Amino acid sequence: MELQILKLLSENKGKSLSEGNILRGLDMPEKKREKLRATLKSMALEGKIKRTSKGRYRFRKRWKKDAAKNGRYLDSPVSLLNGNRKKIVPASLSNGNSLRVLADLRKTPRGFVACPRKAELFEYEVETGGWKKSFSDGELVVIEIKPGKQSATVTERLGVSGEIETEKKGIISEYGLAKGFSRNVTKEVAGLNAELSNGNLSSRVNLEKETIFTIDGDDAKDFDDAVGVTKIRRGYRLRVSIADVSHYVVCGSACDEEAARRATSTYLSDRVIPMLPKRLSNDLCSLRPRRRRLTKTVEMDFDSSGRLRDSRIYNSVIKSCARLTYSEAAAILEGNGTASSSRGKNIVTSLLLMKELYCKLRELRMGKGGLDFDFPEAVLLRDSKGEVSDVDRLKRNVAHEIIEEFMIMANSVVAEFIFRNGFESIYRIHESPDPDSIEQLRESLLKIGIKANFGGQIKQQDIQAVIKAASGRKDREQINFMILRALKKAVYSTKHVPHFGLAIDDYTHFTSPIRRYPDLVVHRIIDEILQKRTPSYDSARLKRIAERCSILERTAEDAERQFMNLETANFMKSRVGDVFHGKILSIHPFGVFIEIEEHFVEGLIPEHFYKIRGRKRKWFNLGEAVRVKLVSADMERRRLTFNLAS
Repeated sequence: MELQILKLLSENKGKSLSEGNILRGLDMPEKKREKLRATLKSMALEGKIKRTSKGRYRFRKRWKKDAAKNGRYLDSPVSLLNGNRKKIVPASLSNGNSLRVLADLRKTPRGFVACPRKAELFEYEVETGGWKKSFSDGELVVIEIKPGKQSATVTERLGVSGEIETEKKGIISEYGLAKGFSRNVTKEVAGLNAELSNGNLSSRVNLEKETIFTIDGDDAKDFDDAVGVTKIRRGYRLRVSIADVSHYVVCGSACDEEAARRATSTYLSDRVIPMLPKRLSNDLCSLRPRRRRLTKTVEMDFDSSGRLRDSRIYNSVIKSCARLTYSEAAAILEGNGTASSSRGKNIVTSLLLMKELYCKLRELRMGKGGLDFDFPEAVLLRDSKGEVSDVDRLKRNVAHEIIEEFMIMANSVVAEFIFRNGFESIYRIHESPDPDSIEQLRESLLKIGIKANFGGQIKQQDIQAVIKAASGRKDREQINFMILRALKKAVYSTKHVPHFGLAIDDYTHFTSPIRRYPDLVVHRIIDEILQKRTPSYDSARLKRIAERCSILERTAEDAERQFMNLETANFMKSRVGDVFHGKILSIHPFGVFIEIEEHFVEGLIPEHFYKIRGRKRKWFNLGEAVRVKLVSADMERRRLTFNLAS
């Protein structure tokens, strides 16, 4: 709608148009007047259009002056809407490949045109084909653009642009997320035998009588890890049992190929796009309470100070004695009598031993330089109808930290086991940061009064010192983000190198084979070692899997973030015009990002809001408190825009 408004105003040669003129000019029904009014108000507040004293609208002259001053001219309102970005030919089109993108359809006298959501792309005429009569103005579609063509083909129709369900479909299509399993996969999984015969169990260690249980989130259905701790002479024995997905998903099967294509489960705000079909992820492989399940167990013996003394890896069968949630486990550990009485004595005793061991393991890892930023995550709170009622911080507790520390320990033991046996594998690596990034970080910290003593080769303890120095400051979180941006991203690789962030020499991913493909590959490699078989994965194949899984992991993370941004914009749109208390998260040439106190959401104050002609530009500090007014909640671009309220 913004694009249509800008085009209409540009076609009227600077004339001011009333709300009614714009409604008729866009050929919109009267029932859309309220949406049009809200959009016009938002655009005027953002500075995209000018609202006159008589309540009419026109292009803002300042935009044209700014464009001319910077050597750019607004020959199209699309360039204004998308920040005057230079139009370029995407690399995929330059290489002769077609491109699939989201686009909004707009009706013109010459027919429908598609306005891509990617700001750097031009408009394209639409090849209507058999859909000619059924297109509608303002429809969100997926188009395919072919090299050298000025028109595009609609490949998927999603619904009315700006509506929450339509925009969710758009994200799923935009990121190429799977929308179901093929008939071959469904048939293959349906034929799996759920009954475990003695033949399945004879070669496995039976742990059914041990106190082993799962601890997961309230909404979890795919339980792939169970834990248990017992006291042994002068120390502790920790068992981490992981669902044996490799028993059911045979290498090269239809299910395996589909899992490799997806690489990971994607956890969107209101749904999960799983790597494996539900019969596997939520049933056969899920470690549900009081159900016999096949697992791979990492058994670790620690001395009284938490140092690893011995470890074993073997195929096992377990029967989880309980399904605990993080909040329930934390309540028991905090001494809540009601929570404790609802569980058996063995579970309570095991939990208390877990906390005891966790504290020692964490202390040792932190002593080696392990980094722990503990960034807060947003969680959507929903009412009885499933509507978002608030956006809050996910409250992590000691139970989260216990499970996380135990999984880190198991992953490390497995990585060392595979490397020691001379097998190639996929590792989870986090390389040391680049010197240039660290120098930029040092300079940025110096500007805000923190002198960082980074040596020629940075060590984890150097970063720990900065985190500690910032612990009492109001901009602590922002400083931690600065540090995180200076570090490299963790990736999958066939290289056996230390994990910088965890301060661990050997590390892989083994503990989540239901939702991560690299873990499934690692399980198969473990079986080959245990059964003394020849390796089935060569270096080239493992490298391809590692690289692909790293890419698809980022894709899933981006899609999850965009879903959250969309839900947040939808939640906040009824609050446009409200004033909030915020703090500065980051400062950029184009504006400042802020986080508000009333809800755990963030947005942008554009630079032109506080850089006014004839006045000195306002400067901000990280963590500074500000009062802001919500100007717009943009569903299409999934973002919030604020202005200073004082």
